[in-house]
Amino acid sequence: MAVINMNKTPKINMAKENGESVNKLFVGLRWDKNRFSNEKEADLDVVGFLTDENRKCRFPSDLVNHQNTDNYGTTWDWCELSEDNMDGDDSKGITFAGEHYDEYMIIDTDKIPADRSDFYICMTIYRAVQRLQRFDMIDNVQMHIYDYNAPDKFKATFDLSEDEKFSSLNAVELGRLYRYNGKFKFQALGRGYINGTSELFKTFGFNIDEGEDEELKYYVGKDGEFYYNPNTGECYEDSEGKHKIEGKVFRG
Repeated sequence: MAVINMNKTPKINMAKENGESVNKLFVGLRWDKNRFSNEKEADLDVVGFLTDENRKCRFPSDLVNHQNTDNYGTTWDWCELSEDNMDGDDSKGITFAGEHYDEYMIIDTDKIPADRSDFYICMTIYRAVQRLQRFDMIDNVQMHIYDYNAPDKFKATFDLSEDEKFSSLNAVELGRLYRYNGKFKFQALGRGYINGTSELFKTFGFNIDEGEDEELKYYVGKDGEFYYNPNTGECYEDSEGKHKIEGKVFRG
C-alpha cells in the first residue's frame, strides 16, 4: 500500500501501484474530546469548496458543509457528506478501513462538473473565535485519504497534532484536488487561519455569520424533547443551537 505523509509531500499523484488512477476518494476526519477547550466541546467540521481555476466558488452548489445541507437542502451528485459530529463522540461517525472517523466525505472525481477544476478540503472549529478555541486544545486531529474502492492500495495521512505550526490556528485548508491532464491529483496545503471559519469562507468569496452561543433550555414533555431559546422561542435538536427545528416555537 502507498502510505504518504502529506506534511512532507506537497503534491501527490493519486495512482495505484499498477498505474491506474484513483477516482473515488474517502476523506476521513477524526479528533478526540479535550478538557482544555474552554468548557465548550470542540466541534470540528470538514468543509469543501469546489472552484474554477480562479478559485471562484458558487453558492450553494459548490459549497460542501453541514449548514448548506441543513439550511438549504443542498446535496451533491459527486460528494457524500457525513452527518455533523458536534463533539468528537466516537459513538457517532463511521469505521472505514478498520479505523474510526468522526466526519467524512466520499468524493467521486469522475462526477465533478467539467467547468470546475479544484476542490479544497478544509477543517474548521465551529465558533472558535467566540469560544477561544484553537487546534492545540484538541488531541489527535487527523485527516486520512483513501482509495474508496481499494483502501489497502492507497492512503495519505495528515496529522495536525504532530505539527506545531497549527497550534494557534482554528481553521485550515488541508489540501486541494486539482485537475491535471483529465485526472485529479492532490496537493497538501496546510494554509491556516486564526480568525476562524468566517475568515476561511471569506477567501472563497462568502460572508457568513456563525451566530453566538446562547443559553438554551432543555425541554422534555408532551411537546417532545428539544432545546429552546426562551427569548426568541426558537427550538433546536441540539444544545448548541446548530440544528434548528423549523416552524417550531416554544418559550416555556
